[in-house]
Amino acid sequence: MWENFGGMPKLLKFLTAHAAFCIVFLAMSVIPNDSLFIQGRHVGYAEWWSSGAGVFASLIGLVGPFVAWTLVSKKPYARSVYLAFLVLAFVVPYPFFGLLAYVLPGLLVVGAGAFYMYKWQSVQVYFTPNQSFKRTR
Repeated sequence: MWENFGGMPKLLKFLTAHAAFCIVFLAMSVIPNDSLFIQGRHVGYAEWWSSGAGVFASLIGLVGPFVAWTLVSKKPYARSVYLAFLVLAFVVPYPFFGLLAYVLPGLLVVGAGAFYMYKWQSVQVYFTPNQSFKRTR
């Protein structure tokens, strides 16, 4: 798996590491602390969860490491899972918080991610199955 990580294009390597470190959002949500903010306003632990922010942060914290694992493992569905992760992080929460104006920029981020994952040549080469490991009879 480390060989795959080392063989990734630099931006894909960064995106993979970023997805893996999203586990911090889970830790931040489940360990009570006094440093939570919603739209720049300090909130308590109970309000963090009752507002829905804790749910989305925890979900991102759970899904992120799985996404990183799929990217490093070169799973055939890894790019689709990453794009679903972007939708979860940049599009889905905003209607719940009444911030519909942020949905369009979120969709642009997802579109840029799709272009990078499916059209960028170095990423295409990374996800091309390695023919040398297939057995032939």
